[in-house]
Amino acid sequence: MATPLVRATRCLILALTTAWPACSANAALPDAVAPASGPPAQTGRHVLLIAYELRNGGISKTTRSFLNAAGYLHWQVKVADAKSSNDAVREQLLLQATAKDIAGVALIGADSAGYHLELTMLKQMGKIAVGWHAGSAPGPNAELFANITTDPLAVAQAAVDYAIGSSAGPMGAVIFTDSHFSIAMHKALAMKTALERCKRCKVLAVRDVDLSQTAQIIPKLVPELARQYGKAWTHTLAINDLYYDNINFPLHQAGRADIVNISAGDGSNSAMNRIREGISQQKATVAEPCNQQGWQMADELNRGFVSKPILVTQERLLSHGRDGDIEDNQSYRQAYLGIWFKKP
Repeated sequence: MATPLVRATRCLILALTTAWPACSANAALPDAVAPASGPPAQTGRHVLLIAYELRNGGISKTTRSFLNAAGYLHWQVKVADAKSSNDAVREQLLLQATAKDIAGVALIGADSAGYHLELTMLKQMGKIAVGWHAGSAPGPNAELFANITTDPLAVAQAAVDYAIGSSAGPMGAVIFTDSHFSIAMHKALAMKTALERCKRCKVLAVRDVDLSQTAQIIPKLVPELARQYGKAWTHTLAINDLYYDNINFPLHQAGRADIVNISAGDGSNSAMNRIREGISQQKATVAEPCNQQGWQMADELNRGFVSKPILVTQERLLSHGRDGDIEDNQSYRQAYLGIWFKKP
């Protein structure tokens, strides 16, 4: 069996301004990373894809990309949306993944450690499991043949560097995270540590907010934070764009249109639109290359069967057609297809 390749994909910082000289709007995007070799396509496989929450932009985009790659591999993929329920994930692993015809599992957005027993059982049955954001680091782990993600430490550092580099004077940050996910806690701790190295920066609070409940919690939390920290609160850093989908109105109601919001993941369509149009207090997001990662996950699963961050500014977003994608460079697709269907 081929050894899984540990490839941490690049992340992209989507930003509103070019105030930070080190992040040039003219910098060229590097070619997508793809392996040089691997096993041929293992066609005709049946795969169960479990998405933790398809309303999450990163999860839905990665799912679509995986399905696109699976189409070339002639795999039959059953998609299950757990709708943020750990019990639903566990039920799929026990009842669906154990079916005789299922050869592999793709776990998208759910922390694999929470399903150690179920995934260990599948491994003993000879089934292959891969994940996206299913652990705190890229590569294989105790439950998965491979976990696909950018390096969360690089993502966290990119978000903090942009926050510090695009501001002046004292900076007080509130960090939003979700303790349901080890990768989220990993990023939050890394952001906190990086900010503590900045002499003019202070971490005011790290708040644990369930991603599936942001629409209900954030509007109530904003006035509480505004009363507690006052003008000391200058920036918000979050592990996902979802925290900012419902934050603008309560910030304006609290008279805090000055607060700058920056996300350390995932680059949702709504976040990109907010940043592109300049209509939000969210000024940047560190975006996962979800299209590439969906194909990478399919490639790792196929193997089982036998990312420096860069700044993308408002100007760069505007240079792409509204219907285009910053990942329109499809060299990674050609690389994978060349591996899977290598000519004799």
